Order: sequence, then structure tokens, then C-alpha cells
Amino acid sequence: MNFDEIIALRKAFASVKDRQKKNIPPDFDEKIKRLKAVRELSVGNDDLLKQAIKKIEKNNIEVFTAKDKDEALKVILQKIGSEKLVIKSKSNVTKEIELTPALQSHGIQVIETDIGDRILQVLQGKPSHPTGPVAHFSAKKISKGLSQLYGKEIGEDPEEIVRFVRDEIKGYIEKAWVGITGANAITAEEGSIVIAHNEGNIFEVMRRKKHIVVTAIDKVYPTVEDALNMLKIICFNATGSLIPSFVEIISGVSKTADVEKKFFRGVHSPEEITLILLDNKRTEMIGKGFRELLYCIDCGNCLLHCPMYNTIGTHFAEDKYLGGKGLVYKSLSEDEVNKKLEFCLTCGKCRKNCPLSIDVPAAIRNIRSDSIPQEVYYFLKSHILWLYYNIRLRLG
Repeated sequence: MNFDEIIALRKAFASVKDRQKKNIPPDFDEKIKRLKAVRELSVGNDDLLKQAIKKIEKNNIEVFTAKDKDEALKVILQKIGSEKLVIKSKSNVTKEIELTPALQSHGIQVIETDIGDRILQVLQGKPSHPTGPVAHFSAKKISKGLSQLYGKEIGEDPEEIVRFVRDEIKGYIEKAWVGITGANAITAEEGSIVIAHNEGNIFEVMRRKKHIVVTAIDKVYPTVEDALNMLKIICFNATGSLIPSFVEIISGVSKTADVEKKFFRGVHSPEEITLILLDNKRTEMIGKGFRELLYCIDCGNCLLHCPMYNTIGTHFAEDKYLGGKGLVYKSLSEDEVNKKLEFCLTCGKCRKNCPLSIDVPAAIRNIRSDSIPQEVYYFLKSHILWLYYNIRLRLG
């Protein structure tokens, strides 16, 4: 990430923080208190997860649990079958299992349908925020890249860029029979899959003949109401808005009971829904005492306030694993301490600005490599702080 991209990232983050200041709801503390209690109850709760799976299966959704990414990819390839085109929506779990390159290696074309992820895909960039992956790209940079790639002039106006990318995506949507999404939550009481989005693209992705949902075992919640409370907190922390434009609550394939009140399934698409629940060492993390990390709801608010991330951007990241929390997770999931954790200042701003108060600095101190001498660490810390405050001065 170059200096211009870091400046663009900080400007994008500043706009979110401004909206947060203007829109904070009066009962936000109560919502956070409820979320903390729910995550404490749910994460690592095998009985709750089993209850959710049983209820989801009763709703005629096929459920698979995957120990690791290889098991998850095997199921996804099986469900895709002979299809050679797949459309998908933004999903951090599919990034975790490296779904797109895996499908491409089998001759399957994968099209991202979120505007930001599609821009990253065609420009071959890396994400800078879990919900705003292209926040570090200015409209000028995107315009130039798309114009060169497609051989036509695309203006720098953000609306023109969005219209162009949207229209390009639509052509693929019309041809695809398989759609893949993530999920923000699964619920035990109703047996539902809950997905939030702003762009409306998930309407199209989930309405393919086959809908494949890929999420993780820590996304379980007792009820839909608990999940909706979580979505409000994600939305506020990620964008400064009070609620996403759309919330999908999927509790089975399409059905009707209009004739003699007897259920008939498969009225419209999707005709088939498959849910894949990924473990990928989450159970091991809980066993090692890092359960609190799985409380994370991927709002990305920690990144908005991290001095290191705001100074060197995705140099303090590895692919989808962004900032201190992401690098801790990567280290634990791969059993190898990521060297970039040495950059963390352990200042605690991530914990202070996390809705769940996840103590990422404590986790970093527990696992950080001790190969770096203390004098080198303090040298890095002082110089990064100097850069951080100089960038703040430049931005005004």
C-alpha cells in the first residue's frame, strides 16, 4: 500500500467516524450489553450449535460441518457440480478458505457481485476493511484502472464507476445457476440463516437455482432477535448507519401452502440451499484460551482507530487478515506467529473501540514472537507514532 492509498484509507475512515458521531442511537450501550451477553453464551456452545443445525435441517436446508478448508472446498465443488460459472457475494469466510482461486483452479469462473469486491477482483487488489474492502482506492485510481482494463473511458465520478461495475456484473448474474454467500448469523430457535447487505446484490445471488452458504461455527446465535441486534451494531460501527438496507432471514427453500394448506416446496428459486459451517481450528483456539477472539462480529471498527493500520495500512495485514486482530487470528489458525505482529504498539485503541471490548493487545502479547529485541521494538514504536501524527497533521 503506497502513501496515496493510506491517505485515501484515512479519509474513508474519517467519514465513517463522522457519521458515527452524528447517528449514535440513544440505547446503543444497551444493545452492546446485550450483544456481549449473547456472544459469551453462544461462542463455543456445542449444544446451541447442535440445536441450530438440527432446526436448520428441519427447515430442509442441507448442513455440512467442515473441519478445515479442504473439507469445505470438497463440499462446495460437489454442490457446484458441472457448472462453470458461479456468482458470489462478499464473505470473509470464503476468503479464509481461498474459495475463488480454488474454484478457478478447477476451471470455474467466479464473479464477485459486491461493487468493492468486484473492483478488487478485476484490479487484482487486496482488501483494506472487512465491510469496505476498497476503502484505500480513490475514485481516480479506480477510474484509471478500469479504463485501462476495459479499453474505454470511465470517469472519476463515483456514481459513474458504480453504474459501470454494476452493469458489468449483471451480465454474469443472468447466466449463473449457482450463487454463494456468507452469513452473519445462524439461529438456534428458528433454524434461520441471517444475512445483511446494502447493495441488493444478495437478492440476485441467493435466487440462483442452488444457493450455497459458507460461514463459521462461531456465527451461532440463540434467536433472530439476537442476530438483528448484532446487525445494528455491525452496521453502525462499519458505516455509521443505524441498520443495513436489507436483511435476509432464510428459513428454508421457497414454498407455498396456498392449495389446501399443504406445503409445496421449490415454487421459485432457490430450489436447493446448502449451509457449510467451517471450524478451521476455531475449536482449538477456544481450547487454547483464545475464545474471546471469536466474539468478533467483523465490524472493522478497530481498524478505524488503530495507529499502526492508519500509518502503514495493509502492510499491517496479510490478505484478509487485517490489523492486530486479523494477524492474531492468522497466527493461531496456522500455528505460526506472523512476524507483522511485531509492529503492534499494544496501545489498546482496538480494545477501547471494539463493541465487544476484545482484548487484542493481550492476545498479541501472549503469542508475539520474542525474536525482536526490545530496543528495536521501542525504536519502531516511536517512529510509527511520529508517522501517525504527521499524517494526521497533513489531513488536518
